[in-house]
Amino acid sequence: MILSMTGYGRKTFSINGKNIVLELKTLNSKTFDLNLRLSPLFKEYEIEIRNVLNKTIIRGKTDCTLGFELTDDKTGDINATAVKEYYRQIKNITTDLQVNDTNILDLVFRLPNITTTSTDSLSEEQQTELFNHLNTVCAQLQKFRLDEGKNLETDLVLHVELILNALIEVEHLDPSRMEQQRTKMFNDLKAFVTEEDIDKNRFEQELIFYFEKMDITEEVIRLRSHCNYFVQTINETLTEKGKKLGFICQEMNREINTIGSKAYHAEMQRKVVVMKDELEKIKEQLNNVL
Repeated sequence: MILSMTGYGRKTFSINGKNIVLELKTLNSKTFDLNLRLSPLFKEYEIEIRNVLNKTIIRGKTDCTLGFELTDDKTGDINATAVKEYYRQIKNITTDLQVNDTNILDLVFRLPNITTTSTDSLSEEQQTELFNHLNTVCAQLQKFRLDEGKNLETDLVLHVELILNALIEVEHLDPSRMEQQRTKMFNDLKAFVTEEDIDKNRFEQELIFYFEKMDITEEVIRLRSHCNYFVQTINETLTEKGKKLGFICQEMNREINTIGSKAYHAEMQRKVVVMKDELEKIKEQLNNVL
């Protein structure tokens, strides 16, 4: 089981007769990157809210909004002190600049802090209710991540199976590749020395030395082991697996590249290209795995 870093959760509820919206969104990121927007009523609980989100989300670019629902109804009282101070300052500026001041109030009411909302502390019951709602939204987000993770898991396992299928074909090509190289080297040698003058024993000794450098048995075994370990890691009960799977991918890439460098065989090289293509698709998908 794996979790996606993409998630979403939302809930509306009422506190002190006001509608509150709690919205949580996450995207992929290497670290826990939280953008938290709180109404003044909830500012004093910011640390506790951050701790809950950090524990739940672990990693990802996170946007959390907790505030009053936007409606057509009046959501606060006019801050008369702020209006008067804004008006005085703008009036002085228009006088100094000798410009038209007929629309000062229109400008004033577009400025921040013109209306006030309740900043009273929540009661203990309301605090408990708030964090219950926060946990509910976190659970929604985790379910979203789990559903997305199932799709990612299916796709990742498919790409690993395609790599293993290509690896089987590489193994089948290996004996003919060796025979092809033997024939080529013997023909190249005959271009310079007559067949009667060739020391067959010496030729076979040199051939064995050359074939040892071309041998891909160890790389095939390690690549198959890495692929199996990749799938095994997906099935582990760990919550955070993206980084570990990324490290396994690096090892898979190393073995595939080594097989390609030793191939000296057109059809085997094509299979190597197929494996590298599937591995790139895996890497792309891992960017969104927690």
